[in-house]
Formats: sequence, structure tokens, C-alpha cells
Amino acid sequence: MKITNFLILALISLLVASCSKVADPVKKIGLGSRAVNYEVDENVDSLIIPPDLTAPSSQGAFTEVIKVSDGSDVLKRVQNVEVKRDKYRRWLLVDLPPAEVWALSKEFFRSYGFQIEKENQKIGLLETDFLEIETKVPDKSLGTIRAALAKALKTQYGLPIADKYRIRIEPTANSMESEVYLTLSSIGEVVSGATRVWQPREKDVELETEMLLQLMVFLGNDRGDSISKIQSNVEEQKTAVSVVISDTGYASLVFPFDKNESWKLLGWALDESGVDIEDSDSLEGSYFINVTPNKGFFSKLLTTASITKTYQLILKEDTSSQTNVIFVDLSEENDEKIISYSEELFDQIASKF
Repeated sequence: MKITNFLILALISLLVASCSKVADPVKKIGLGSRAVNYEVDENVDSLIIPPDLTAPSSQGAFTEVIKVSDGSDVLKRVQNVEVKRDKYRRWLLVDLPPAEVWALSKEFFRSYGFQIEKENQKIGLLETDFLEIETKVPDKSLGTIRAALAKALKTQYGLPIADKYRIRIEPTANSMESEVYLTLSSIGEVVSGATRVWQPREKDVELETEMLLQLMVFLGNDRGDSISKIQSNVEEQKTAVSVVISDTGYASLVFPFDKNESWKLLGWALDESGVDIEDSDSLEGSYFINVTPNKGFFSKLLTTASITKTYQLILKEDTSSQTNVIFVDLSEENDEKIISYSEELFDQIASKF
């Protein structure tokens, strides 16, 4: 025991003396080589979730089930999944109808241990709960001294992180094809006094891309081919999205694209911003979003509300190269806080471009 204690003290001394010479232990890992392991036995909801975050739940907040064909057909894999990309996002074009992609997407997340927190098949929206990801750093990334110290102390480097995913499945003009958008949201554990709490953290774009790759493979695409498709796509340059204030005080969002392209970009930006989408209508060109007091980033502007409120975002095409997104308060109260919220929301969306 004395020898072990001596070795630990010696290792600590060496570590302190060499800290300035040790590189960051977390190395960037190439696409396809990163192991993604979620700790299914760990319950994130046993910790303290801040009021502006959603605690994990095994029951979906909104579930709408649409029957599809026989299960044996539903889980049939597809041989071709294309990667589409522009300056802002990557998404998949899958040679399967939305109903079949829906069933496969649920199975994909369940294979990692996720539970489905919210699902609405009518609008193609699926969200998982938060699940803690294994954050142990490989010995080869730690270096000799830190790896030896970690083993001696029976500990590991890396702060706890929990992830949740949202998938949005959009139909195309071809009824046998689907567009699939995957979005990652993460929280990290911090110490607050004598308790542990979770706070939002910056997105791990590398992990999000890795999970997109894993989804492609799960859908039936060749792994090597999937990696090549993700890496070889060339970014397209886009024009910035702008926010303008109308005479009524409400903000509107201006996309320099036609209605169809603006619809897709707005949906992606809502995903990225973590906005709760209650319903959508691609033909009409509108999204219905929910805002709950003390829950979510934007709701801080609406703390006087006592219940969840729903707002409508309507897309109106001015020309073939410009579409406006109008914020509609369905209650028609025209409250100053709601007017301010429209600008805050659209500023946040515009910042994604």
C-alpha cells in the first residue's frame, strides 16, 4: 500500500511538472474511426436538470402513430443513400418513402439505447431523450503520465456529457424518396455547490457527422461509400438571411430563395435552435411552434405566460428569389413581450446562416 501511495504521489509530481508540455488529450478523430458509446444504464434524469432544459422521459410528449406496411417490409434496408450539402448543413436523400425511413430511424436510435421522447409521424419529427455518452479518453490520447495516473487512481478524464437527437423526415416530389435531417443537442455536467447540474454545451459537429454516417450505414449504405460521400461533397455558397421589422413591430425573416428552399432551410434552423415544432404544413408553408414558460432559451422573454403558447410561422414567396417568413400571434394579443420574442427568434434563426 505504501509503495502504491508513493507511486501515485510521484506520478502527481511528474504530472504537475509537465503540464505545460502535455498536449490536449482529446484528439480529433477521423470520420468513421470514432467509437460512439452511450451509457444506457446511466439515468440522466437522476441528476438536476435546469428548468430551461427538458428532463428525459420514457413517454413521448406527443405521439401520433401512422400505420405502415408489414414490419418485414418496413425494416428492409436500402442500397443507396445520397448526401446533400450546402454551406450550412448536411442531409440525406434516401430511396425509401417517409413511413419506412421513420421506422428505421426509430430502430437506429433504439440500437444505441435511446428512448423516444417525442414523435409526430404526421410531420416527420422524432426526438430522443438525453443519454449520457461515454467520455473516457483513450490511453494513447492521454500520454504515458496521465494514463498511468488514471489507472492508479481508478479514474478517467472527461466531464460527463449527455446527448439527444432530433430527426426530421421530409417527403420529396418522388413518393419513394425522403430527405432526412439529423440534429444533435448536448448538455454537460457541472458542479453547483453540493449538487451536480446539467447545462447546454456547444455542439460537437464531429459527433453529429459521425452519427449521420452511422445512420447511413444502418439504412443499408456501404460504410466506405458513406464516408466518401460525406467527405467529398462540396459546399455551395449562400446569401445571408436577414431580419426586418414591420410597421406593427413584429419581425419577419427574409430568405433569398424560393419558397421550397426557404421551407427546408427554416426547418433546419428550427432544429438547430431547439424550437419545439407542434405541427407543420409544407403545402401551406407554415410551422406551428410551442413556447413554454421557463423551458427553452426563448421562453425567458415570455415569463409572464402561465401556459404553453403556440405561434405560427408563415412563408410567403415574394419572387422566385425571395421568401418572407411572417410571425403570427394566434391569440392576437400583440403583447410587447411577444413582439420582442418574434425578433429574438428570427435573430437566432438568421445567425445560423
